[in-house]
Amino acid sequence: MVAESAVRPVEELLKVVDVEAGVEESIQGPYRIPIPKITCKLEDSREFVLYHVPYEIVKAINKMKGEYEENPKKLRQSLFDILPYFESAVEQFRNVVEKVVVDELDPDTGLYTAKLYLDLDKVKMKIPMIPSHAIYLALITEKPIYVKRELVDKRDELGDFEL
Repeated sequence: MVAESAVRPVEELLKVVDVEAGVEESIQGPYRIPIPKITCKLEDSREFVLYHVPYEIVKAINKMKGEYEENPKKLRQSLFDILPYFESAVEQFRNVVEKVVVDELDPDTGLYTAKLYLDLDKVKMKIPMIPSHAIYLALITEKPIYVKRELVDKRDELGDFEL
């Protein structure tokens, strides 16, 4: 009898080599609408962009990279801003997080899903997450991020449809 994993094709994944976070403007009539986004730079030189991510994650990623200056008049903080200060919690995450894989697109909603892979000693888990949140966890724990090649190919074929 052949093991199930031997007959199932292995998903081809592209490694994310850098993550950039920013805001893109969409002009709709007389309005300029800011659209927060995360750009995943891939090992094959392509980019995979996630639009409409929480602005707080964009801010936190840029803060982590030293590319964000706090406006003293807007000192509202989020979980993403304060989590790096809890070094013991980040270290606990670092000990169990293995990787993040953006691997699913819901055709009905147009929303991506990422899986957070955890190794809890005797138990391995794969938790579906909002991609921006999973990417943030991977960044603060210094774990690898991957994107399923099929999603990148589909994005190249269809173009950016989130705007």
